[in-house]
Amino acid sequence: MQATQKGFILALATFIMWGVFPIFFKFIEGIAATEVLAHRIIWSALILLVILIITKRLNSVKRIAKIKKVTLTLAITGALIASNWGVFIYAINQNEILATSLGYFINPLFSILLGAIILKEELSPALKLSIFIVFIAIGVQIYAIGNLPLISIILPLSFALYGLLRKKLGVRTFEGLFIETIILTPFALLYLLYLAINNSSEFGINFNGIMLFLSGFVTILPLLTFNASTKYLKLSTIGFLQYISPTLSMIIAVFIYNETLDFYKIISFALIWISLAIATISNLRRKNGTK
Repeated sequence: MQATQKGFILALATFIMWGVFPIFFKFIEGIAATEVLAHRIIWSALILLVILIITKRLNSVKRIAKIKKVTLTLAITGALIASNWGVFIYAINQNEILATSLGYFINPLFSILLGAIILKEELSPALKLSIFIVFIAIGVQIYAIGNLPLISIILPLSFALYGLLRKKLGVRTFEGLFIETIILTPFALLYLLYLAINNSSEFGINFNGIMLFLSGFVTILPLLTFNASTKYLKLSTIGFLQYISPTLSMIIAVFIYNETLDFYKIISFALIWISLAIATISNLRRKNGTK
């Protein structure tokens, strides 16, 4: 098998796994999002520890942890990724899979916007138009529901900020995520202890317990395949494939969980797709040396 084919299969597997995430979390929608989040943090940290031991990269973690500025930044990025995970789980519990799908379609454009604002990256007229259309799409949501579509904004904003800070930090994926989750683990353990003391914990030797344990695996597995795919594929190719995830989530929301794709949601999605098309064409033309 050629390297490109291998990379494509790995990337495809990654984005399909992320796309069907809602199905996994729907199985435990009766459990409070905060409890699911706490378990997701703890089991992810433990799985990452095993990976780092097997790959003999714990010394790298120790070196990173000694740099106070880096550790502080990882504490911030840890809070951002935890908020992203938590809002996603909450949205699944509230039958708002379509809102998460819209948020992850918006995500790349939010990343471009933050790059322009914080890193002073130059935006082409096409990218400016793309971002403007995104804000129109958000405006349609505000007009239709009467308030900010918080799920569709918090998800891409938290992830874009997370990606921006991690990019500036330059720490490898697994070492960084391990430190982030380890910093969060004491808080997660205290919360689970509180639930146990009050006899309100859902964790046990039962279906819920197994699913909570597996939440760590479903978090880390696509990261492993994604990390592997980047060794074989261009980032531009991965950029195209990433839209598989929110597309799958949208299909799952409508055809499996019967979420209503109202007229205003159709308009919002259509505007986002137009925006993404403009940004994609602009990116391709720039790479080909045309304006």
